[in-house]
Amino acid sequence: MNLQKALEMIAPFSGLPHYDVAVAELYVADGRGKKPLREAAYRIRDAFVAYEYAVNYGKPDEEVYA
Repeated sequence: MNLQKALEMIAPFSGLPHYDVAVAELYVADGRGKKPLREAAYRIRDAFVAYEYAVNYGKPDEEVYA
């Protein structure tokens, strides 16, 4: 994995809190090598997914009423 792919992985979550910190963390992990970058990218992506799920749990889908 390279930095470009890692940034693309978390791009859909750009509006969530702490996105800038996540990008900075990917830059730091990139300096450590490919394996730390891959681990950080997946960890950050999974954290954003869990956060988004927790925030939106139980809310109706927007496209149902559109």
